[in-house]
Amino acid sequence: MGAGGDARNSVRSADRPHQLAAYVATVVVAGLAVLVGAAAGLRPGDLWAMPHGQQLALATCFVLVVLGELRPVIGSHVHDPMGVALSATFVFPVLLHFGLLPAAVLHAVATVVAGTVERRAWWRTLFNVGQYTLSVTAGWAVLAALGIHPSLATPWTPTTLLDLLLVGVVALSCFAVNDALVAVAVSLVSGQSPWTALLSDLRFQSMVSSAQFGLGPLVVVLMEHAPAYVVLTIVPMYAIYRSAAASRRSEHQALHDDLTGLANRAMLVLQAEKAIEEALRTGEPCALYLLDLDRFKEVNDVLGHPVGDQVLRSVATRLEGALRPDDLVARLGGDEFAVLARRVPDAASAVVIGERLRTALDAELVIDGQLIDLEGSIGVAMVPDHASEYEVLFSRADVAMYLAKADRAGVQVYDPRRDANSASRIGLISGLRHAIEHGEIELHYQPKARLGDQSVCGVEALVRWNHPVRGVVPPDDFIPVAEQSGLMHRLTEVVLDLALAQVRMWQDAGMDVPVAVNVSFRDLLDMTLAARLADLLTRHGVAPSLLTLEITERVLTADMERARLTLQSLRDLGVRLSLDDFGTGWSSLRLLRELPLAEIKIDRSFVSRAAVVEEDAVVVQATTRLAHGLGLHVVAEGIETAVTWNAIADMACDSAQGWHIARPMPARTATTWLAERLLDGRLADEAPAAHP
Repeated sequence: MGAGGDARNSVRSADRPHQLAAYVATVVVAGLAVLVGAAAGLRPGDLWAMPHGQQLALATCFVLVVLGELRPVIGSHVHDPMGVALSATFVFPVLLHFGLLPAAVLHAVATVVAGTVERRAWWRTLFNVGQYTLSVTAGWAVLAALGIHPSLATPWTPTTLLDLLLVGVVALSCFAVNDALVAVAVSLVSGQSPWTALLSDLRFQSMVSSAQFGLGPLVVVLMEHAPAYVVLTIVPMYAIYRSAAASRRSEHQALHDDLTGLANRAMLVLQAEKAIEEALRTGEPCALYLLDLDRFKEVNDVLGHPVGDQVLRSVATRLEGALRPDDLVARLGGDEFAVLARRVPDAASAVVIGERLRTALDAELVIDGQLIDLEGSIGVAMVPDHASEYEVLFSRADVAMYLAKADRAGVQVYDPRRDANSASRIGLISGLRHAIEHGEIELHYQPKARLGDQSVCGVEALVRWNHPVRGVVPPDDFIPVAEQSGLMHRLTEVVLDLALAQVRMWQDAGMDVPVAVNVSFRDLLDMTLAARLADLLTRHGVAPSLLTLEITERVLTADMERARLTLQSLRDLGVRLSLDDFGTGWSSLRLLRELPLAEIKIDRSFVSRAAVVEEDAVVVQATTRLAHGLGLHVVAEGIETAVTWNAIADMACDSAQGWHIARPMPARTATTWLAERLLDGRLADEAPAAHP
């Protein structure tokens, strides 16, 4: 495990530079003292007296250790880490077979070579030498305590199961000391506690290191009996590297924004929850900033998406450059960014950081010869002054951002006196989180029917929150709260799980009922949505073709490129995509052309009056012809009377949805309704009874 990355190439960039310098010096001096002490017992003739095969094995290990230092596997949860150096794959067997001095010298020389080639800071290279020497010494101490003293003259080879158990203890001691030394250094750089630094990437470190140490006994056996074959161990080492790198790439994609390389919403939530916990424990406040670019939509509309993408990448670079190494910058989607800053003493300090961010944005930006004027509105909320949990913190930073935009104030710290809905919003956030976790979310189902033969063709799942005290909470009350507070992804997953479980129950009862579920714009920015949905479909045994995801025209208002990638992944999965509320936005035709849609739903504002308002009838007819020309299915929403049904049927729409067919129903009522109608495949002659 390395000591840090490029952001840590200067001791002065550390949060506590004097303590870090003293700590680095202590580790370096201790490591060098061990090297000098071990070298005092070396007899120069021992190396030349070794069999040629053993010399070859040692030389091969040296080359492979250097390669391992030059090609570390990078972890995913720390800022600019060096990662796990694969050199331990060969240093560890040298320790077991030849003892402390060869292993420590081998690793020290390889570290210096790698540091020179990679142009690492001199202090970091020296720290790595001391760190590695002390970790190897910890393993040697375990061997010595058990009476095992390997050396160049008297190599040791594990041969029994008891020996393998001993090797495991030696490996554990090396790993523990190594990680502890680095955790303290990272804590001095970033300001977080050593325990937090240790745990931040422990799972990844453990996975890669256990694979390396596990190869140790095999390499020792090759050294003893077939030295020429030691070089072949590069094959499993390369396999470890490829496997860990693939895992790293997968984790990176799940936690980072593809366009800018910044952290994404998922990473922000992870890091913010840790920062909040640490702030509450230590009493050192942290702050969350939400930043929205002013007039970015104009840049996209006038100059095009490619220029808009360049602007976003430039903004990302500027924001990172204005902050400390351990502050986190995240892109939430579109032109929305967030900054998580630890150890912000008070509101005045928070404003200073916010102004620094604004200053970074105000600098002149020229792209393709075009001068682009950038400004941003920034809202900030603090822990513990304004919140003690992430969703509330995010919501209050969001309120502050909109106040900054309204006041054209630039930077606005959350002020509860200007948040008229604070108490009710916080109650909704806490209640909604509880509802998601304790099964208070339920679905009602509204049927859809074919206009041609009146047969049932599916249902739309509509989310309901059955609050134990307030009763049924309207979706218009809690969906915006879910989007603003970061609960939307969890809510969507619950809704999809419930809907697919119900489809499975209907199938078990002999009914194949397609279901449509609404997903938000924020869901489409989640690059893991398709993979998580595939897992849900497999778990419930439901064919993807039975699921339709309904999206709104808002997908074009910001990060369409990223949303399109998610939509294409969903389409490739076999899920149908529907554009909801068609006709209410200015860019609908572009959406029809560019997105992988299967159907559109004409908005009820046109459908409900099509029988009596000629202009609305013309819109419905023209839209239907256009959609059919593009091979899209057309659903008419808002059919509430037989007159409207007949009028829409004459306009060649494919299917309909509305109170004339049925109101939204709980699952049990919907099951009875569907069973009755699916017996002969037609709707009843009279309008179904209304259900609340």
